[in-house]
Amino acid sequence: MSVAIRSYRNRLVAEFPKAVPVGAGCSVRATDLTGLTARERAVAGLVAAGMTNKQAAVELYVSVKTVQFHLTRIYAKLGIASRTELAACFREDG
Repeated sequence: MSVAIRSYRNRLVAEFPKAVPVGAGCSVRATDLTGLTARERAVAGLVAAGMTNKQAAVELYVSVKTVQFHLTRIYAKLGIASRTELAACFREDG
């Protein structure tokens, strides 16, 4: 993950509503995403950092439809149903 994305993710995490428990709805932590392909991990990281599908597509040089496909697979593999839950998977304890 690039420094800019990591910084953006950290800022997003700091602003994330505290009412959502860490890892809510997520069966794995961000550090244990071995069930995802490399591309799915890349998409998940960008989307969890707050990027739109279009922004993630531009960053990864793929179509928006491809990002949507990857998100569908990510949600199924992680047992989640939304971007908010995906971001919760990437929250760190603290």
